[in-house]
Amino acid sequence: MKLMFAITGSILLLTSFAQAEEVSGILVKAKADASEKVCASECSAAGCPIQAAMDELPKFTYMIGKEKTCCAKAAAELAKKHDAPMKYVVGEKAYPTKQVATVALAEATEKYVAAFATPKTCAESGKTTVAGKELCCEVMATERATLAKKAMAKVNMTYLVGEKECHCPTEASTLAKSSGSEQLFVVAGEKTCCSATARLNLARAKYKAAVEALAKSDGPKDAKQAS
Repeated sequence: MKLMFAITGSILLLTSFAQAEEVSGILVKAKADASEKVCASECSAAGCPIQAAMDELPKFTYMIGKEKTCCAKAAAELAKKHDAPMKYVVGEKAYPTKQVATVALAEATEKYVAAFATPKTCAESGKTTVAGKELCCEVMATERATLAKKAMAKVNMTYLVGEKECHCPTEASTLAKSSGSEQLFVVAGEKTCCSATARLNLARAKYKAAVEALAKSDGPKDAKQAS
């Protein structure tokens, strides 16, 4: 009889553990899903053409096993749950480290931004697309491209070594070696010691400047099309 109670108790205990583990898994997934929703709400602004345009830029997605998410917080929680490494995806390619993936993201963003300000004419329709807008007039398309490129040209990278700021990368590198101070890359007030991140920041800042200039030029009615 005692043996029967012991066996029954063990079964109930194992069942409780299994149920607890299942509930824990559900809670972790719910938490990850919630985090992704929070990320989505934090990363976009409904009705804002500037933010809508920024959301079109290449970005990281995260892969843990076979699961993918666009939210870093949700990805970290999934990695912890599965005790699995996080891979960084740019386009269709996955990278094992954020450092390598950042270089790929910087390159993809630079290409996207360059293409954004380059007119492309359709041979069949004869219409030209530039900076997110389709135009039937080549002159207008050229003017739009020029406006975007001028706005981009105003955004530059500067370098900070200690308390000294300079605009020449060679000068900055020489100064860093001679002084022993760390060289920082500065774009629109944002500082980083990583050259790949600096390239990414510069491409994004140029794109944002172009989008803002185009939105201002288009006016309220056409502002949405500038994205």
